[in-house]
Amino acid sequence: MSIRRLGPGDAEAFRALRLEALREAPEAFGEDHAEASAKTDLDFANRLEMGDNFGAFSGGELVGILLYMREVGVKIGHRAFLMSVYVQPAHRGTGLASDLLGAALGLARESGVAQLELYVSSAAPRAQAFYARHGFVQVGVSPRALRVNGSYHDERHMMLRLDALEGDAPGG
Repeated sequence: MSIRRLGPGDAEAFRALRLEALREAPEAFGEDHAEASAKTDLDFANRLEMGDNFGAFSGGELVGILLYMREVGVKIGHRAFLMSVYVQPAHRGTGLASDLLGAALGLARESGVAQLELYVSSAAPRAQAFYARHGFVQVGVSPRALRVNGSYHDERHMMLRLDALEGDAPGG
């Protein structure tokens, strides 16, 4: 198993895994499967060019993804976001999600990011617990952020401070 950055050449595999994620866990993502299915490999390649994105590979096959997007600008450039995190069910519990997160944390630290942020659906308690185990704290809630098949789901806004001073709380 290995982790590496994804590029436009990974668009076909990324598209397939992203569509799988949207189909298998529609309540966990803001994008709709039908809308995403209408996009081309070029659309997915363009998305991969928008940030520093990581893939988890097993036997050469893409089995996990994490999209990383750093904000741009003097006032907001200290922030980066994690998005679209997904690991195939057969590879959960193997440490791949932690490895993906570790790759993003390494990039964030080496590029001077002060805080990593993400949104996680209230319908994904295992994901919330995963991020909490890695030091993320909830800093807000967006009520009814997602509507899936007529049901509403809140999104939890979570943050990890990378510049915390000794004695500071991770989210404070």
